[in-house]
Amino acid sequence: SVYTRSASFYLKGDDTHAGTQIDLLIDRNDQSINVVEVKFYDGVFSITKDYAQKLQTKVQTFREVSQTNKQIFLTLIIARGMKPNIHSIGLVDQDFDAGILFLE
Repeated sequence: SVYTRSASFYLKGDDTHAGTQIDLLIDRNDQSINVVEVKFYDGVFSITKDYAQKLQTKVQTFREVSQTNKQIFLTLIIARGMKPNIHSIGLVDQDFDAGILFLE
């Protein structure tokens, strides 16, 4: 049991940073933050090289703008799950099937 606070994050682009939106941030009292990306995709999702770069940019932009020193974990919630590949390994810390949102 770790105390958490949740929020979303939106940054309008400017000359310094590209605009970005993070679906859910879980700021934890154990000096870590989960950056959660939620994807609705019809089928098993596979991260492409371009999408991996977008995710890296989101995390880096958030780190710079928030000036956090906390450890950041990239978490994906995907409707039908994710197929690990060369682009997701080392990038995505945790992935979940959207079914976890409906457990009783």
